[in-house]
Amino acid sequence: MLENFIFSLNAVMPLFIMIILGFVLTRAGFLTNDFIAVGNKFVFYVFLPVSLFGSVFHTDTGDFLDIPFIAFAVGASFVAFVVIWVVSAFFIKDKSILGAFANGGFRGNLAFLGIPLLVNITGDAGMARAALLITFVLPLYNICSVLLLATCSESDKKIGIRTIAFTIIKNPLIIGVIVGVVLSLVGLRLPYIASRTVDYTASMATPMALICLGGGIRFHGFDKKFKFALIASFVKVAVLPIIFVSAAYFLGFRDVDLAAFLVLGGVPSAIAGYVMVVQMGGDGYTAGTIVVLSTLLSAVSLTVFIYIMRVLGLL
Repeated sequence: MLENFIFSLNAVMPLFIMIILGFVLTRAGFLTNDFIAVGNKFVFYVFLPVSLFGSVFHTDTGDFLDIPFIAFAVGASFVAFVVIWVVSAFFIKDKSILGAFANGGFRGNLAFLGIPLLVNITGDAGMARAALLITFVLPLYNICSVLLLATCSESDKKIGIRTIAFTIIKNPLIIGVIVGVVLSLVGLRLPYIASRTVDYTASMATPMALICLGGGIRFHGFDKKFKFALIASFVKVAVLPIIFVSAAYFLGFRDVDLAAFLVLGGVPSAIAGYVMVVQMGGDGYTAGTIVVLSTLLSAVSLTVFIYIMRVLGLL
């Protein structure tokens, strides 16, 4: 029992300590907002794509093209999106709050927190699953968010289908995965210099991503809309992981796959989702507060879920 608890802490807490470090260093003035902005760009455009490329390149292509896994991940995410939107519409009449609530309740931070968490739980075996989530679920997030926010927004800021498609196609994370798959299929062998360069670059992805994630967190204080942010956060980090893992287990998924679906459902709301809400005229307070609350709550919920799954022999 104690061994399982220590494993759970080791999988989760180092990541959140790095997030706290980024938050503290930024508030103390050691890291500036400009540094966080540039750091996020480096992570998104360089470190994470290279990390995903390296992992997929060394992964059996058969493991990557796992249709049942892809179908469940995409299907579960889409169903969660629809259910959260439809149910919350009965209780939230303000469209700007509704959009922020539903967006924060279903969209998780797969890139910055999901990848390192899955690797901590499963080791290198989890990277192939992380690449699948990035390739197939991340575009779904963008499409669903735009559809939701365009419908709920009262502003004139609209995003067309062509813009969505172009955003997905040029996403550096997806490009990194695709390049890795293609080069792996043709049997290309990287020379030592290139391989070590990829390793060095990839090793910077997790610490920089987590520090920038912490540095970008902003608490907007307490407001009458705080209850909506709290409920959405609870749904994101407590309800979805239980449903995802239970459904996946019932359908026959085991081990690394269950860990991937725990991460898919249980990681906190993404800062990128908050940015999109603000850009499209949604309620920035609700969206930003969901990011903060879900991040804090997930440190506890993920530890508990990993522990329970270890005790039950699911991980």
